[in-house]
Amino acid sequence: MEILNQLATLPHRGATTEEEKRAADLLKQNLTAQNIPAELESFRASSSYSWEVILFSATMIAGLLISPFLSKFGTAIVLLGFWSYTRHFMGRSTIFTPVIPKKKSQNIVAQIPADPVSDKNIILMAHYDSARASSVFAPSMVKNFRQSFLLNTWVGALSIIWAYLGEYWGLSLWFRIICIGLSLIHFVNVIIQVHREIVHKFVPGINDNASGVAAIFDIIEEIQKQPLENNNVWIVFTACEEAGIQGAKAFYHKHWPDLPADKTAVINLDNIGSGNLHYVTGEGMLLYYYFDESIVRACEELTKQANYTDIKPLEYRRAYFDTLVFTQHGYPCTTLIALDDEGIIPNWHWYTDTIDNINEKAIDHAVDFTVDLVRLLDRQ
Repeated sequence: MEILNQLATLPHRGATTEEEKRAADLLKQNLTAQNIPAELESFRASSSYSWEVILFSATMIAGLLISPFLSKFGTAIVLLGFWSYTRHFMGRSTIFTPVIPKKKSQNIVAQIPADPVSDKNIILMAHYDSARASSVFAPSMVKNFRQSFLLNTWVGALSIIWAYLGEYWGLSLWFRIICIGLSLIHFVNVIIQVHREIVHKFVPGINDNASGVAAIFDIIEEIQKQPLENNNVWIVFTACEEAGIQGAKAFYHKHWPDLPADKTAVINLDNIGSGNLHYVTGEGMLLYYYFDESIVRACEELTKQANYTDIKPLEYRRAYFDTLVFTQHGYPCTTLIALDDEGIIPNWHWYTDTIDNINEKAIDHAVDFTVDLVRLLDRQ
């Protein structure tokens, strides 16, 4: 709660903002206070995912409007936009990524070496930035987030087929009307993202994800009492997760030579401050990635203990986590997350994500489970 209260003094921790940098300095100071030397690792990142969504949506609109006149060219443009759409929602860069303006951000990275020396590693990870709100995350809308995403995906795929049919029906009025109709659906996404950037503000982000950050401080306090024998512990607080897992990507690209996939496990904590705790067995909004069975089996083994029988496995398809970067490269991963009774993150990306809506016992439960999971992995 001390860490949560410190982070709650900031209005937000939006990606690449001064508040995010202040949070990074605060977290580094707290690690130093626990006798853990930490480094701020800088990288360049965009401040929001909205700009890429606007660009690939606009690209599909342009292709549809061209298709009645130049169907093959229009189809190619729609295909380019949809290809960027799929890559974006698989956590990868798109053709638009290089042109989005970048600013300075930073991860906080520290280590607790094994005793004796080891070349095996366990990464404890949590993102410390907070999201900008959006109309799609309003309490009346957020339950339909997955359905809206799937609808947009089907509309994007249909747009490719429909643009190509302009080769045969391009002169027909009804064909052009449907092109406009499909374009309007894509235009709604543009309006939502523009509205997000102009009207909405960054949220406090206490559950998402000050809760995960705070939990890690308790976890490492327990580990320091009895250091691991077979694994080094890496502590990684990532920035810009809410702007497209950019901090996790920066950490991976900098450190992958030191962290081979066959000797490294990743435990991510994200949104654990309210609700029912789950361990994630796989993730992906489009292409789904099943997590490595070794860490999933360890979680399953722990949930057989009486104090953890309430923790359930979860296939997460509503969004993705920082772990996506690592599972795409063959690392054993899991994420701990708490959801409400309807399977939704409480106060997800909304202004009500404040310290008043945190359940300290939920965080304690995640801490206890993670400590036991780390020690179980260390014994394997």
